Amino acid sequence: MKFIVLLFLFFIIEFSISFGQSSSTYSRYGIGDYEYSYSARSSGLGKLGVAVSDADFINSINPASWYKISKTRFELGISLNGIFVSDNNQKTYSAETEINGFTFGFPVASDYGIGVAAGLIPVTNVSYKTSRTYVVADPINSSYNLSYEGSGGLSKMFIGSSYKLPANFMIGASFDYYFGNVDYFSSVDFIDGSGTSAKYDKRIVLNGIGGTFGLISPNLSNEINFLSISDFRFAGSISYFGKINADTVLTSQTLGVIDSIYSGRSDVKIPPRITLGISSIFSDEYLVALDYSFQQWSNYEFAGKHHSNLRNSFLLSAGFEYKPKRSIGSTFWEQIMLRAGLNFEQTQYVFNNIGINKYSVSGGASIPLGSENTLDISLEYFTRGKIDSGLLKEEAIKLNLGISLGELWFIRYDK
Repeated sequence: MKFIVLLFLFFIIEFSISFGQSSSTYSRYGIGDYEYSYSARSSGLGKLGVAVSDADFINSINPASWYKISKTRFELGISLNGIFVSDNNQKTYSAETEINGFTFGFPVASDYGIGVAAGLIPVTNVSYKTSRTYVVADPINSSYNLSYEGSGGLSKMFIGSSYKLPANFMIGASFDYYFGNVDYFSSVDFIDGSGTSAKYDKRIVLNGIGGTFGLISPNLSNEINFLSISDFRFAGSISYFGKINADTVLTSQTLGVIDSIYSGRSDVKIPPRITLGISSIFSDEYLVALDYSFQQWSNYEFAGKHHSNLRNSFLLSAGFEYKPKRSIGSTFWEQIMLRAGLNFEQTQYVFNNIGINKYSVSGGASIPLGSENTLDISLEYFTRGKIDSGLLKEEAIKLNLGISLGELWFIRYDK
């Protein structure tokens, strides 16, 4: 029965990831906005947490963290997005709900730090819709609408494991399969009928393989011996994108006739993403995480060509979590976990020699549904870009909901 439920959720999530949108006009360039995390817990911590490992949650950023999985776990993420986009002339609002992804993990040999995890999560997200009306006075008075729209993105399906090295260093690796569709639509519509309207559709189908590799240090709290630190670790991970294939089909529609203009295959070069971070636990209840993630989007290539609107990106993130100690007789309110996070992102986008930066603040909580299960909630606000210099300013509120379920599935009996 559990297998059927998981399989059913798999197909729902696959559909939702392929067609989910976030209403970001800047995602028109490259292959869209990079999705750092899909889960409500990670979002509440500032989106990262490469050095964070927890028996009650699956960390999708660093495979080495899976050593701490103590029970079979299943996690699901859902988001509700509302975004305002404004320029010098107008301000628009859009909203949507989507299922982000899921992960599944279980312990194999805790003494050796072997934990296995798999899942389906988003990697990038393309989403924009904009239009503008133009008036041509010469040689005849004519007006037309020019519209641009895009949707889709890149997702990954992964499976991997962790392992404990001598001196209690933890390593982990996963095999990643990347796939997705990106659709670009454009149209010109003459309002007064003075010209011929036309529509263009460019679809890119992406697929390829890669891997994610991670490392977590042993607990260094004894060496630091500062205040009441009970756990201090540093960690790093790298997401490597191998050969990504892109099948492109370009079609046009004029006077009701659909014509195929181009069809071909190209190679896409996506630069690796490197994430470094530290985590500290105070008094066994308070977690502080600091992270830095970097990606050289200036090296991005599509069909051997670089993109002039892309630059190197990085994300600085800080997160805090209060996780009360478990004890017999604790009330419902005494088991609630609290989180807060903030980050600064230098996005990969640059226009008119002006870089687009993003500022974000978030908060969240985990509500107990039992001894091993939680309902996770986070609320994030971010602002990106500005109105000056012909740019767009985005302000968004994102509500993330997640569920984390854990129980014993595999029990070894001594004979």
